[in-house]
Amino acid sequence: MKPYSRRKLVLLTTASIALIGLFAGSALADGVMKVYTKLPGVPEGVCIDRNNNLYAGVAYTNELVKLKDDGTYDHVAWIPSKEETGKGMLIGIEADDQGMIYAAYKEHAHGENIMDPRHPDCNNVTIKKSGVYKIDPSTGKVSAVITRGDGWPGCFPDDLDVDHAGNIYLTDLTYSGIWKIKPNGEYEMWCDDPLLNWTDAVLPLGVNVCVLDKEQKNIYAATTTSEGLILRIAIKPDGSADKPVIHSRGHTYFDGIEIDDDGYIYAAEPGVNQIIVVSPKAGFGGVTPRKVIARGAPLEGPTSLVLRNGKLYTANLAFGWPKDTPSNTIIEISNFTRD
Repeated sequence: MKPYSRRKLVLLTTASIALIGLFAGSALADGVMKVYTKLPGVPEGVCIDRNNNLYAGVAYTNELVKLKDDGTYDHVAWIPSKEETGKGMLIGIEADDQGMIYAAYKEHAHGENIMDPRHPDCNNVTIKKSGVYKIDPSTGKVSAVITRGDGWPGCFPDDLDVDHAGNIYLTDLTYSGIWKIKPNGEYEMWCDDPLLNWTDAVLPLGVNVCVLDKEQKNIYAATTTSEGLILRIAIKPDGSADKPVIHSRGHTYFDGIEIDDDGYIYAAEPGVNQIIVVSPKAGFGGVTPRKVIARGAPLEGPTSLVLRNGKLYTANLAFGWPKDTPSNTIIEISNFTRD
């Protein structure tokens, strides 16, 4: 049989996703959106600390900022340093129970193309600063947790979450899994199941974002494959990963995930410029109820998500948008329903 072209695969995948979505849930968005903050560059990560302060990362200048309700912001830190500004990409950010903020940073390589299925950047020995950094927001001090320069073999640190014990769970967009970094600096490839791998014929990327549930018994991860999957990975009593299972399927690719105290999962689909909420109870075969809570302007390729005071915040990363048009905004979404 003649193999399908990439274009045909995209069309077939899109059709199957649309069919699954038709049976799985509502396409009516009821959330109210507004621009919360305009930043000096394109934002990527958002998070809140233990005092409910909201932070955002400016992707290509590597600046961490603290957002204010009046639409302004304060500079916190350059990651990894002011001297490295513009030489990489600040991606996911998260706060721990002590109020420290952790950030995933990807150093750029000349001619890098993350869509190359060979992912040559993963073998580029000149890249030293990609990794995870810790920031004290009260002082602006930045320190490395783990980097390529330290011998960590990671490739594209993307998103992260931190448990109560201080363990960091880190997705690796082009390496095929989720790392676990312990407080003592030890690390391991925590989960590298094929469901997290970048073997997709159309989008050779794989797992993108992750979030711990309230009880910290499961991690939910979302993929950037042509059919977006939300996966549940149970954490065994010894801390190791159980085999991932598909919680919800039939989506477009993802670039943001959040979970509320009741287990409802929020996910950003930048390719179709929308944000959905997915039922905590998985449906048969992954055909799980989901609902669109926000779609269209002022969204511009939404990415990271965080809940705060019953409202959802997202960063407009704007991948796929003309370079001269991104609004560089954080969007607040309110008054949405989950079912």
